Amino acid sequence: MSAQPQSESNARVPGQMSWLPTREDAFLLMESSGDAVFVTDRSGRIVSLNPMAQQLVGRTRDVFGQSFQELMDCRFPEPNEAGASPFQQMMKTGEVTMVSSHQWTRGDGVRFELSTTFWPRVQLAERVGGVIVTRDLTSEMEVQRDVQRVARLAEDSPNPIVEFDGAGGMLYANTAMVELLTECGALERGIEAMLPPNLDVILKDCLRTGSATCRIEHAIVNRILAWSFFPLGDLKQIRAYGFDVTADVALRRAKEVAEESARAKGIFLATMSHELRTPMNGVLGCTQLLQDTSLTDAQRQLLQTMHRSAEALLALVNDILDFSKIEAGKMSLETADVHLRPLIEDVITLVSELAKKKALELTVDVAPDVPESLRGDPVRLRQILFNLVGNAIKFTEAGSVAVSVTLQQSPPHLPDSILLGWKIADTGIGMTDEQQARLFQAYSQAETSTARKFGGTGLGLMICRQLVELMGGEIAVDSRAGSGTTFSYTTLLLPTIQRGAVGHAVTQVSKPESKSGSPKRILVADDNEINQVVACKFLQKLGYEVEVARNGREALEAAARTPYDAILMDCEMPEMDGYDATRAIRQRETGQERRIPVIALTGHASADDERVCLDAGMDAVLTKPVTLPALRGSLDRILRRL
Repeated sequence: MSAQPQSESNARVPGQMSWLPTREDAFLLMESSGDAVFVTDRSGRIVSLNPMAQQLVGRTRDVFGQSFQELMDCRFPEPNEAGASPFQQMMKTGEVTMVSSHQWTRGDGVRFELSTTFWPRVQLAERVGGVIVTRDLTSEMEVQRDVQRVARLAEDSPNPIVEFDGAGGMLYANTAMVELLTECGALERGIEAMLPPNLDVILKDCLRTGSATCRIEHAIVNRILAWSFFPLGDLKQIRAYGFDVTADVALRRAKEVAEESARAKGIFLATMSHELRTPMNGVLGCTQLLQDTSLTDAQRQLLQTMHRSAEALLALVNDILDFSKIEAGKMSLETADVHLRPLIEDVITLVSELAKKKALELTVDVAPDVPESLRGDPVRLRQILFNLVGNAIKFTEAGSVAVSVTLQQSPPHLPDSILLGWKIADTGIGMTDEQQARLFQAYSQAETSTARKFGGTGLGLMICRQLVELMGGEIAVDSRAGSGTTFSYTTLLLPTIQRGAVGHAVTQVSKPESKSGSPKRILVADDNEINQVVACKFLQKLGYEVEVARNGREALEAAARTPYDAILMDCEMPEMDGYDATRAIRQRETGQERRIPVIALTGHASADDERVCLDAGMDAVLTKPVTLPALRGSLDRILRRL
């Protein structure tokens, strides 16, 4: 119900007011007011209220005649001396009384923050009631509390916070900023010392674009701060947040150093691999060639010792390279056809000479249900078996070494796979429990004296464990000191891919001939004279005619003059390497029917290195040191395609 005009006199009352509104004036003032207005009689009961008051209390009919004090529960923050309510004090003194802030909960549970002013109503010099004006401060107080809360957050923040005006003047700095200045000993230089030197440009760009500028690092004494600048909209101000990233920067730099060190280590190992394999290619090639010559028994014995030493050095290089791949997380497996029994026979053939010298019984038992052909990584399977059987023979002075392979139950999540169980049991020196506990760690052997007596780097078993795990298997050891050792491991392989019948016999050609009937001609491109000699002797032994180029540029020129049947191309050569020379040859062959087969010769042994060779246009890859059988097989495969 809207306020109704009251039938009150308009007479002036001396000492009270110089002007009194008319009834119409009072009515309009109440109706248009943005505050809640209550009119009461002298006892404080409500006789009228405006629309805003109706809206505030949420009802009208049962408000008339109700005590304002009981309705709004408006009291002084602290009891006054007389113990009177604000309305009673106004009626007693005749003075305007105000309660700047009080809380009130409406009947529906809504809570309000109010400010209430009590005005006396006077007629004929007598107080007849009051006009009570109540203002809703709820929104304002919420905003004020939000501001206070934000201010407290800024002050309580452990990170420095600074605010600037549009001209770059500093408006505010929180406690953390001041404390940081003190800690860094920069108080005498001012807060600006903690901020980036191009601060004015940053602030202007931030205001101009309306976009935040994040993570600008600034070093101060022993700290590194990362600053982020945020425009504050229409305020034309910028707030800057600082974060101490000293530890993060140190960690990032340490990571960068570690990564750079790893890259340098990888490059070093790859280089050393090439540099070691290149001379070893000459040593092993020469020993192979000398074995086919007339030698005395003493000479043959020395030659065999030399050959075995070179092979041991090659195994060492391979172990170091594999270990570096494991450390870098780059060890991976290839997938190819695996002919299991021939693979095992190859390993046994390689170690049988050493077993024979020790008079050891070397036996192999492959269960009948083990498939003949599988899919996996034949090179790594051979490496694991060779390492474990070689160790067994090395550490066994008398007795036997037994190899067994069985078919085991495939895991439920890989029902189509084939799980093989391998065991290598010996009657050697055995190991204690303590020695077994550190057996698969890098650079670890049973004890130092063992390394001195039997040799080795201590990397082989660790590499075996990594390879077994890559194949989805596990490796374990069971041993007692003086009672022998049994290594057990599993490998997860795939069934062979069914293909049509393919003949595996290779026709040996004593003197390979071109279509014209003349001997096939091979170009050897290699800058190392020893490798040149070895390659030429190998090729001549196989019945080929050979010419030599000392670098990639000479190879390119020779290939332009002579239609070679194949090129053996060393990858690392001066003036022009083998990769660029091959690319140039392939470029020149564009539009021609004839394509010269190129076989890469490289000291790098990874699958990535092989892909680089093939991408350059090479047809096959031979890793140094090159053996006569490997060279013969590669040439037979390449030339058979022509």
